[in-house]
Amino acid sequence: MFQYVLYAIIAVVFIVATALCLSAKFGKDRTLHTLKIVVGCCLYFLAVILLVASFLT
Repeated sequence: MFQYVLYAIIAVVFIVATALCLSAKFGKDRTLHTLKIVVGCCLYFLAVILLVASFLT
């Protein structure tokens, strides 16, 4: 049961990170653009850590 919850969390994190990185192309504010890219990359990193942890458990 816990495994399925972890997979759902990983999927949501991947979706949110992808949406942030794709939406960073739009808009004229460079600070917001950079912030979206940084947060998206951090979320991708978190998702990869969770994915590796799910295989180790």
